[in-house]
Amino acid sequence: MTSTITRFAATAAPCGRSQTGERSVSEDEQGLITEEVTYACGCRSYKEEFHDGSVHRMVVNHRGKVILEEELRGE
Repeated sequence: MTSTITRFAATAAPCGRSQTGERSVSEDEQGLITEEVTYACGCRSYKEEFHDGSVHRMVVNHRGKVILEEELRGE
């Protein structure tokens, strides 16, 4: 499994504020990719790309409200 954590400069967070943050990406040997983005204000976004090509995304604002949750089927 490989994992990368990077910090990023201020960009628009899901709440609309300009925030710095951290992006964590990991990939297993079978191709599962998980990305988690955490903003300084507490907003978060998650994205999982599964082995079959399907994708799950979720965006949560700093108050804990789910703004977006979607599942996209692979081929």
